[in-house]
Amino acid sequence: MSVRIGLPRGLLYYQYGTVWEKFLHELGAEVVISGDTTKATLDHGSVLDEVCLPVKVYFGHVCDLYKEVDYLFSPRLISVSARQYTCPKIIGMTDMLRSNFKKLPPIIDTNVNLRQNQYSLYQAIVSLGRTLGRGPIPSLYAWYSASKYQKQQRISYKDEPDQQRIGLIGHPYILNDRQISMNVINKLRKFGCVVETPEDVSCHQSTAAVKDWKRIFWSSSHHMAGAALVLMQRPRPVDGIIFITSFSCGPDTLIGELINRRAQSLNIPFMLLTIDEHTAEAGFITRLEAFTDMLSRRKKP
Repeated sequence: MSVRIGLPRGLLYYQYGTVWEKFLHELGAEVVISGDTTKATLDHGSVLDEVCLPVKVYFGHVCDLYKEVDYLFSPRLISVSARQYTCPKIIGMTDMLRSNFKKLPPIIDTNVNLRQNQYSLYQAIVSLGRTLGRGPIPSLYAWYSASKYQKQQRISYKDEPDQQRIGLIGHPYILNDRQISMNVINKLRKFGCVVETPEDVSCHQSTAAVKDWKRIFWSSSHHMAGAALVLMQRPRPVDGIIFITSFSCGPDTLIGELINRRAQSLNIPFMLLTIDEHTAEAGFITRLEAFTDMLSRRKKP
């Protein structure tokens, strides 16, 4: 009987979930992924204080999952690129889980710290494989096989010349979670907009864009800022920028202000949307409609 490993659908799942799932399957484990975020998920996570909404959502997914599995998979990604860190709350997520649950299954929280050691990822792969009774070579081969599936396929939408182009900037775990983001991508598309997100900009492009800009220590924020610059400064820039952040996210406070200043200098409209578990969808839609209507008026002679 194969080991059942739980994979919560939150936080870094939206960046690495595909490769994690394939990797664990290659090692012979049965992967159990929590369902889409619901109001009940938010209610479970709301018992936590002084943390952002995505962390509460992740906690809620663990609540839905932990009784059904033998292990929880929640690697501690400290740094995924040189001279940068991930979010402090993501780094400390497993400690938060252990302190708030009494009967958690064992957590696979292998450290990955590329800032400290460039071979940290491969050491983590070997260590994880050993946990599941596999040797170094099979573990590394499983990772190689899984990494080919890391890039998720994205739906291509026809871009008409007269359509509004919106740069929607935010963390993947906000934009791709339809409950947290209130399905903002589809809402904007229903308004007739072409939506471009940081996932549409390569890491190479975003890094080059911020090369002579402020030094950003958080890897996700670094990519979001670079992607926003790329979308605003290319030959056909976006018509407007919408920055979605979660209440109490410290790094986003800085990044949002930097993007706003650059947008103002380029005469590109900018809107900040801050969300938490109390955000009302009606008001959210009203702001989106007002912003897209304003963009339409700007194009009229």
